[in-house]
Amino acid sequence: MTQGRFRPLKVWRPGSVVSMECVSCIRIFEEVGDAFNSTLDTKEKLEKVARAIVKHLSIKACHFRVLSRDQRSLQHVASHGLSEKFLGKGAVDAEKSVAEALEGRIVLVEDCANDPRIQFPKEHVEEGIVSVLTVPLSARGNVIGVMRLATDKKKIFSDQELTAIKTLASFSTTAITHAMFYDILGEVNEATRSSLDLSEVLESTVRAVCESLRVRGSTIRLLDRKGNLELRAAFGLSQRYLETASTDPGDAVAQALEGACVAILDARTDARIRHHDEMEREKISSVLFVPLMSRKKAIGVLSVYTHNPYHFSEDEKELMTALGEQCALSIRNAQMYHTIKRRYEDVVDEFQIWFEHYQTYPLRK
Repeated sequence: MTQGRFRPLKVWRPGSVVSMECVSCIRIFEEVGDAFNSTLDTKEKLEKVARAIVKHLSIKACHFRVLSRDQRSLQHVASHGLSEKFLGKGAVDAEKSVAEALEGRIVLVEDCANDPRIQFPKEHVEEGIVSVLTVPLSARGNVIGVMRLATDKKKIFSDQELTAIKTLASFSTTAITHAMFYDILGEVNEATRSSLDLSEVLESTVRAVCESLRVRGSTIRLLDRKGNLELRAAFGLSQRYLETASTDPGDAVAQALEGACVAILDARTDARIRHHDEMEREKISSVLFVPLMSRKKAIGVLSVYTHNPYHFSEDEKELMTALGEQCALSIRNAQMYHTIKRRYEDVVDEFQIWFEHYQTYPLRK
């Protein structure tokens, strides 16, 4: 899998007049570029981003939080400039901590001590935090977390600084979503180690995809012996949709079975998908079909459905392809286990029949 290289933005030309704010933004991008190219560890990347922002924007602290799977709390991921006491102040409720940011808006709280949108005002005062700028982290049309910039005095961020902050939030979101993909791989591996029951493995996979990536739904269809696709696992989708849309998945699934990911930006109009009315009713906008490849042969398709229109990047397709390969391996292992188990049970049954026959009709010497 190729690693996306960070390319600093070209914001200066010889002979142009550059403000100190612009210089600070350039230096942030230089440091963040080095961070993204020097490590694969997500927490380390985000800590370096936070450190660069604090250093060059002359603020007190920067920290990243992601929404929990149940969407109720914001969990700490990485930070710079905050004490352990402040970070351990308690669970951060998503609805009580600048909730407007979860709607996709950048929010500035100028007075943390007296603003009702701050969940822990006393702790902010003790930490020396006066103002907080909250920037949403969005992926696949959904807010998955926030980046927060804390200051020890009131600060007005310039347009240049806000542009740089939004760009850095975008890069940081990419790092977080990549980590989410690896979390799914880990969960699929764990499901395979803890159970060889095929249904459990498939259900764990679609659940992990939906909860980790914050998508509308996910399904797994496997080819049966006749070459027909059979729905084997689903999560996040209504029974009505599954009964209707699964009967004729369309040309996009057929293309995926040839071995490549197929991304559909508008599932409600794209001719490669059937049942547009059902897509509309189910509030599905975009779909990614991922082939499940085993020994260079497709054995099924993993489908990912988003609520909002979303363009899946090439990196995301590669990561989902890796997930598809891991899922196919887990399926193959589970199928082999069941085949061996069935053969063992057949041998036991045959022995039992022979033994009962021997008891009734013992061999004569």
